[in-house]
Order: sequence, then C-alpha cells, then structure tokens
Amino acid sequence: MSDVTQARRVWLPWRARAAAPARLRAPSFGKNFKIGLGAGIILAMILTAIFAPFIAPYDPYQQSLAMRLKPPAWMEGGSARNWLGTDTYGRDLLSRLIYGARLSILVGVASMLLSCVIGTTAGLVAGYKGGRVEQVIMRLADAQMAIPEILLAILMVAAIGGSATNLILVLGVSRWMVYARVIFGLTRSLKQRPFVEAATLFGGSDRYIIRRHILPQIIPVLTVVATLQVAQMVLQETALSYLGLGLPNPTATWGNILAEGSSRLFVAPWIADLAGVAIILLVWGINMFGNGLREHIDPQSRLAPR
Repeated sequence: MSDVTQARRVWLPWRARAAAPARLRAPSFGKNFKIGLGAGIILAMILTAIFAPFIAPYDPYQQSLAMRLKPPAWMEGGSARNWLGTDTYGRDLLSRLIYGARLSILVGVASMLLSCVIGTTAGLVAGYKGGRVEQVIMRLADAQMAIPEILLAILMVAAIGGSATNLILVLGVSRWMVYARVIFGLTRSLKQRPFVEAATLFGGSDRYIIRRHILPQIIPVLTVVATLQVAQMVLQETALSYLGLGLPNPTATWGNILAEGSSRLFVAPWIADLAGVAIILLVWGINMFGNGLREHIDPQSRLAPR
C-alpha cells in the first residue's frame, strides 16, 4: 500500500473533524456555579461602565471644597447626598468609582487582546516551524520572563509617558510570553497529529494548516488563558496608576482613587477601602469565571491538585 493511500485513510476521517473550528460548548450556568457567579459580576461591571453617564449621580470631576472628605452615608457625619462619601476635593466617590470602571475594564481588555495576538502568533510560528525560528522566539520569551513584569512596565511607561494608549501598549507587550509558551506547547503536540501530517502530505500550505487545523484546536485553551489574563492586566494598570505612572490625575481610575486614598488613610479610610473593594470584586469575578470555564472545558481539571 502506497504512502498516499495510507495518508488518505488517515486524512479523510479527520478532515471533517479538523476542518471545522473547535467550538466551546455553551456553559451551563445552572451546573457550573463559578461560571454563573463570575459572569454575573463581570456583566454587572461592564453594564455599569457602559451606562456610567446615566448611573453616576454626579459629575466625577466636579469639585466642592465645602463637601470634602465627607464619610459614607452609613458612617457618622455622612449623608444620603453622597452615599459613598467624597474625596479630598469634594468629588463624589460613587461617581468616580463608576467612571473608573470604564478605564480599568477598557485597558484590561484591550491590553489582553494585544498580548494575545502577539503571543499566539509567536507561539504558533515557533511551535510549527521549529528549528532556529523556535529558538529565537522562545529564548526571547524566556529572557523577557526573567525580568519582573511590573519593573518592565514601569520602565516602559516612564520612557514613553502615561496615557490610555501607552498603558495598553506597555501591558500588551509585557505579557505576550504567557500566551507564547502555552500555544507553543500545544502547537508542537498538534503538529504531530495524523490529520496535520496528512494535510501536509496533501500539499496544504503552512498558513492554511495553522489557520484551518491547528488554531481551531487551541481556541478553548486560549479562551481560558485570555480570560484569566484580563484580571492580571487590571491589577497591573492599578499598580501603575497607584505609582503615578498611569493615567494622570484627575482622571477617574481605580488606581488613582486608591493612590489618593492611601495618602488619607487615617483621615478618610473609606476612599482607599472602596477602591480596593471594587478592584478585588472585578478581579475575583474574572478569576471565578476563568476557573469555571477551565473546569467546563476540561472536567478532569477539577480533580487536579491545586
């Protein structure tokens, strides 16, 4: 029996399965508590950010020195006029937290997409090509992983300045290695599968094989990694803003609010506390959703040791 005949027998059964992109099963919110809870928190945050002009009771940049450092309504001296109190300049804290969700989520998602595109492309090329291409890409990833991410981000932001675009660029470049290493391993494994070897034998180009047969197989894992990385991006943006390297004041971001509250921690602790609660809630919701999605895609991971 010729090699072509053997390849055809291997290729034909796999062709229909590999040609169609792998699709995630629709998560069953009723059976997976983590997905349902995480999705609910994320959806609430996103809707709050989108409809901030309609939800926020005041202009987040409107100052009133007569109302400065007013405590929340449930504390002594607070009032229902400013339910979460005010900051150093008399700005309504609830309004600033609502508007701050916009920038935190925008920077987190956009930087995740940038790092995902860079890392996935690098991992696919390195895993499929091998040889010198693999060595160059993966050694570059190893070298960058040896540098603390926050230190690299601080150096880059200090060099190019702090703005929404620069933050997205810096955070996207600083986290691409996570995707590259994961996708590299998956691509090397899939490259040895019979349907990929058969597609190669039948004359499929490298670009076609990667796009049609390898990329669809890694989408489920890539989705989980990308979801969890959003939380890391939000934390990185908050850290940079806290250090004064993010969006400049008086821009309403959770990191700026946290930085302002830290300097008034003993006078007005609610400023830092409420900003911290908002950050923790969003990151916790994203992690819950990502872990639930991982368990849904790979039920065996529930039994894996933590």
